[in-house]
Amino acid sequence: MAGVPARTRLVLVPLAVALLVGPVSSGPASAQKPKAAPAKPALPAKVLTCGSLANLRILLAETAGDPAAIKARLADPKADHLGCAQVGRDRIEGNAERVVIGGTAYDCLAVKETRLCRWALSGVPAEAP
Repeated sequence: MAGVPARTRLVLVPLAVALLVGPVSSGPASAQKPKAAPAKPALPAKVLTCGSLANLRILLAETAGDPAAIKARLADPKADHLGCAQVGRDRIEGNAERVVIGGTAYDCLAVKETRLCRWALSGVPAEAP
């Protein structure tokens, strides 16, 4: 550290030692508590699905994707449901098709007791292009 003033060396040397040594433990490793994984949010019991992808996108646009607004619209017998309904997760057999539009992924889900799949927002993020 030739050419570095003594006052600066008093700050740099302890800093360099701290960076090389790393954090100092306050006790034995066995006393440290493992960090718990963050809790995953509970999935809703039902999934919003529509008979056509276009109708799903219209419903999401008209309600701004707000779950409360979607629920209220589907509960209103006079509202146009656009062929959309809530489907219980226990009725979903799997994913029949997947499409990504504008960075948003949609899945067409195979549902018990029907041959046609129903469109829903994907639970899996769209891959980057």
